[in-house]
Amino acid sequence: MQLHSYLIFEKKKNCLFFFFLFSVGFLNAQIKNVWAIGDGEKIFKTGFVSPEKNINSIWNGDKIQLKGLYNEILAFQVVLETYTSGAKQVSVEVQPFIHQVTHQNFGSASDSYGDDGCIDIFIEHYLFVKDSTHPNWYYGSPKAMPQKMTGWIPDALIPISAYKNIKKYPIDLPPLSEIDPGHKSINTIPTQAFWIDVYLPRDKKSFQPGSYTSKVIVRESGKVVKTIPIELELLPWYLPDTDQHTIWLYTENVYPYFPSLSHNEIDRMLKFEGHRHRVDIMGGFTVNKTSFNAENLKAYLPYLNGDAYRPNNGYEGPGIGVGEKIFPIGMYGDDPVMGNDSITVQQQANLWVSWFKKFAPNVQYFWYLIDEPKPEQYSFIKQRHRWIENDTGIGKFMPLFTTTSYTPELKSIIKYWAGYDGLDLSMLPTIQKLGGDHWFYNGNRPRYGSIILEASAVDCRVNSWIMYKYGVNVWFIWNGTQWQHNHSGPKRDLYQRIYSNPLTYINNSMEWGNGDGIMFYPGNNPFYPDENFGLNQLFPSIRLQNMRRGQQDAAILELVEKKVGRNKVLEYINKVVPAALSEVPMDAATPWSLKGNDYDNVRLELLKCLQN
Repeated sequence: MQLHSYLIFEKKKNCLFFFFLFSVGFLNAQIKNVWAIGDGEKIFKTGFVSPEKNINSIWNGDKIQLKGLYNEILAFQVVLETYTSGAKQVSVEVQPFIHQVTHQNFGSASDSYGDDGCIDIFIEHYLFVKDSTHPNWYYGSPKAMPQKMTGWIPDALIPISAYKNIKKYPIDLPPLSEIDPGHKSINTIPTQAFWIDVYLPRDKKSFQPGSYTSKVIVRESGKVVKTIPIELELLPWYLPDTDQHTIWLYTENVYPYFPSLSHNEIDRMLKFEGHRHRVDIMGGFTVNKTSFNAENLKAYLPYLNGDAYRPNNGYEGPGIGVGEKIFPIGMYGDDPVMGNDSITVQQQANLWVSWFKKFAPNVQYFWYLIDEPKPEQYSFIKQRHRWIENDTGIGKFMPLFTTTSYTPELKSIIKYWAGYDGLDLSMLPTIQKLGGDHWFYNGNRPRYGSIILEASAVDCRVNSWIMYKYGVNVWFIWNGTQWQHNHSGPKRDLYQRIYSNPLTYINNSMEWGNGDGIMFYPGNNPFYPDENFGLNQLFPSIRLQNMRRGQQDAAILELVEKKVGRNKVLEYINKVVPAALSEVPMDAATPWSLKGNDYDNVRLELLKCLQN
């Protein structure tokens, strides 16, 4: 049969002959299929056939089609399906994007988020979940639970430079017998996904809008097994650097993981990586957790006024020159930053308020008084409020914050609220009219997206849509680096194996969550050599990337609203988010779409609206 094919192809044109050679190479490979999908889905390592593998918002079965704005980061996944024996020495390359008229190109310098754009390639890392997270405060009832909660779930995005650093790139894809012992279903397809970030240029003068092309090249054992063309349309609009809403992510206990770096260098790494994802890393720094210190605040000021986020200070990427909007004084009430008596509290309040009034008047600062207070702790809150209220100096204007939903008994005391089950939308206008605000905290389906590992990818994307629709200004997430477990439960203070054990939070009541508290992964891990990539870097997660996608979506919504008005924009939003927050009972099913494809399609409609 091979000889017969050869004789036939000898009579054909050269292009058909080369196609034959390529086809033979692909057929002899252990990679049997390659396809692409956007950033709004999680493709499990041993999943069944995805209904969107043949066609989706970025993939028509033959090529990848992208559309975006200057200063936007587009992301997609290249999914490799293998035979049960796995595959050896697998690599993925994305060639620079070339303008079809001017022949300008961008993306030749990977990892560099400069004005001329870049391409970043990650290998998706999977965690095996056997025991799925219970409802607790993650979802209200079985009706709202994520659709698929067990198996090999992707989350950590490890740059190919990390695998090169430990001399494991190109990578070997394991046989099915290693990842799914017993072969529970004959329909199981072993997969490995690569995540691609494409940062579109900021420089509108040097890079023309229009059509750009590129290619994804997949190799196995040094041979090309698949080439996928990419078509990119760069539109003549600039995605704003300033975000409509704030995602406030707390981090802590990072210093021990990077012993060769100074604390300032680690702080800057955290700040920059968060900022590049349109997330503000706030609250876990010395300046937040100690009493007023003018020198500490002076050093921190560039993060507030945006000067830290400029190329001359080493920052590149979205959000250049944009400062942080909020500043917590104290965190979780654990540290007596403000003192424990009326005199000390008033002295501290005078110093803090005076400093912000003079140096950062547009920053929303507050005293994080107590975390998730119970009714028996209200007397403590009222006492501290009296101390502030009775201050004869400027400190009497110190705002108070706590992580609880609006409570009538504390209505004249707490200025900023954040509820773990969302917020009462009927009260939001009243609270804001009085100068306060109400945010939401962590994630709790069906009212808004959850932050657990098993949640759909869009759980971390939809929250920016919800904030935009309902006028909520801040989403607060309790931790993004709980690599060392907190001070509760059977894992108290344990340095965790976060690359191999999905259970990352468990409290004294044995309530637990997979992936809870993890949005970044460490590039260096001195505690577990087998989980150490030896790089002083932070690795993102699929959840973090979807936060960025949601923030970018909100920026596009803002651009479209300026053109067609808010009512029209709400029509677009309602296609994927018909209801959320207090409009949804906690025992209801999730009303907003769980498919990234749906959000992508609405985004494309929004871009068409800009074009028209």
